[in-house]
Amino acid sequence: MLKKLLDRKCLNIIGLNSGTSADGLDLAAVKINLVSKKPSIKFIAGKTVRYPHNLFRRLDDAINNRISSIDDLIGLDRELGAFYGTQTERFRRSLKDKKFNANLVASHGQTVRHLPGKIKIGNKKQSATLQLGHPESIAAATGLPLIADFRQADIARGGEGAPITSPAMHYLFADRREHRLLINIGGISNYFLFPGGGQIKKTQAADCGPGNSLMDIIARQYFKKNYDHNGQLASKGNISRRLLTILMADSFLKGKFGPSTGRERFGERFVEKILENAAKLRINKQDVLATTAELTASAVAHSIKNIIRRYRLDRVYLFGGGLKNRYLLKRLEENIPGIDFLSVKNLGYDPDYLEAICYAVLGAMTIHSLSSGTRQVTGALSDSIAGRIIQAY
Repeated sequence: MLKKLLDRKCLNIIGLNSGTSADGLDLAAVKINLVSKKPSIKFIAGKTVRYPHNLFRRLDDAINNRISSIDDLIGLDRELGAFYGTQTERFRRSLKDKKFNANLVASHGQTVRHLPGKIKIGNKKQSATLQLGHPESIAAATGLPLIADFRQADIARGGEGAPITSPAMHYLFADRREHRLLINIGGISNYFLFPGGGQIKKTQAADCGPGNSLMDIIARQYFKKNYDHNGQLASKGNISRRLLTILMADSFLKGKFGPSTGRERFGERFVEKILENAAKLRINKQDVLATTAELTASAVAHSIKNIIRRYRLDRVYLFGGGLKNRYLLKRLEENIPGIDFLSVKNLGYDPDYLEAICYAVLGAMTIHSLSSGTRQVTGALSDSIAGRIIQAY
């Protein structure tokens, strides 16, 4: 089966992604040809499946270091892989009406730990990362070859393993004439810059800081809601500039670390810091949420203002869950006046499935042994071929 894939120019791939928010699985069916003179990527269909409550809680425990044993972590990995496999097979069967016969699956898995520059190996600090979602279980359920573990090759070469989707984003959005800046506001926010000319080595990408992660945790703790729908709760509050100043003093936001971060920094511990300072300042719940939304908007603005100025941009393209938060979009517009914030839908791709599409593209790159070209954004010593191949029988 693998030999047949190596000989194919056009691949039908199902990409899987579970983001930093860890609230569900996104699946995207994509037709991809990267080896012809004119590469083509066509999105066919997408689907989002929310995690069952018990699985979500266990993932949340793992992400926030509340898991009780290695046995539980291994069990979670297997259970998540089985869930991915079942959902992928259901999705694959539903695509028959669209005459889409999948050749392989590409799965990012669920990140439960991301440690940029925090692991000591010998006398040197290096990065480490861990994604769950047992790839072999997905291959067994679907009968299809699978590409997984996209971050590890970059990690082995001294990089941070993030932002790992930058080469896929380059295939999707780089333009010979136009400079393009994209912002992803998922659990963590990050940007991707593709200067006009289409050269992958000129790509810039990095995490900005918190995205929806802090707002979601506060919405659950204060308002018993999974998230702040359309930013309605935050819009009723006032921004505390005193609290915002305290939060913006975080060392990552001051640029003292590398290109990536995660919920290890901007998760429950950071929320504890927010709530402790809010109590001292006697700030009410809506004001806390409004200020936390402002933190995300300010972090994004701080990361991209110089890029906007240098490349004379008048528009920025958005994707991720934050795109649906009207209050957050309003705060972005206030922080960066004169910029049109548009959905990546204007560039031809569904923002709800963009990251799953990216992992499908990375899967095609793996099959065709195409270099990731990520060292300029991840800090790796050299480029690598991302992903490992799990064969089905």
